[in-house]
Amino acid sequence: MTVQTKTSHLIERAAKHLRGLEELTRSAPLPPAPSEEAPAARSAPLSPAAFVPPPPLEFAVLEQAGMIPWGRKRDRVAEEFRLVQSQVLRQLDAVAKPGQQSAGLSNLVMITSSRPNEGKSFVALNLAAAIAHFGGRQVLLVDADAKHTSLSHHLNLTEQPGLLDFGAGLMPRPEALVVPTRLETLSILPIGGVGPGRGDLTAKVSIATTVERLARRFSSMVIMLDAPPCLSTSDPSALAPVVGQIVFVVEAERTKRGEVESSLDLIAACPTITLLLNKSQLTTKSTFGAYYY
Repeated sequence: MTVQTKTSHLIERAAKHLRGLEELTRSAPLPPAPSEEAPAARSAPLSPAAFVPPPPLEFAVLEQAGMIPWGRKRDRVAEEFRLVQSQVLRQLDAVAKPGQQSAGLSNLVMITSSRPNEGKSFVALNLAAAIAHFGGRQVLLVDADAKHTSLSHHLNLTEQPGLLDFGAGLMPRPEALVVPTRLETLSILPIGGVGPGRGDLTAKVSIATTVERLARRFSSMVIMLDAPPCLSTSDPSALAPVVGQIVFVVEAERTKRGEVESSLDLIAACPTITLLLNKSQLTTKSTFGAYYY
């Protein structure tokens, strides 16, 4: 009985408050309707002259971000990346054959993992560089992860417009957003969304639609996506039906089997998923790549 009386009092107070709001709304003047001469405020497209594109990224910047110094030394890690890039290109070429059906766009390759700090950005950068260096392809590496310590951060490109600006319609020509590197066949597209509004753009932009438009715009290029971890956001799941293949990074001796299985369930829409074991500790010299040149 006490509960019912207390609830009734709360309902009566709420109803009284709502009646007061209705009377206030009726007595207050309505705001002027927006006219054609004074349209409602909205985000304006960025002008190509509004920002200065950076010069080509130097090898020193790329290597500081984690890129292997290709061509200087053939060690085990470099050789393993060459194997992975060969496998990725074989799959890309197989899907691109006439008459071959694919669930996604063959030139789109997504790199992801279960959770942060498993090394997916390191893999994305070096796999893109390996394909650009040895595969004879033009490669566009796209930062599709909006976290503050993303690939764009490591490449000093956080103040450059990029993927989010293209997706939001602020920059209709993505060519103006692409940052070249000293490796002529490798280019970078930063995450973009410069300033405090990045969170708003991340919520508004459809990442799958944006990436699909990007892949069709640059259909002659291999597009590598450094995507967020599967268990952090829904973006990898949304991208899975769009991409042609996925490289899934697993950190040795740290990532749990349940995390891998849950992640693979989320990206199962992509029929071609390659697991890449990262940070494995080797205790013998009798391993692949132990012979140095």
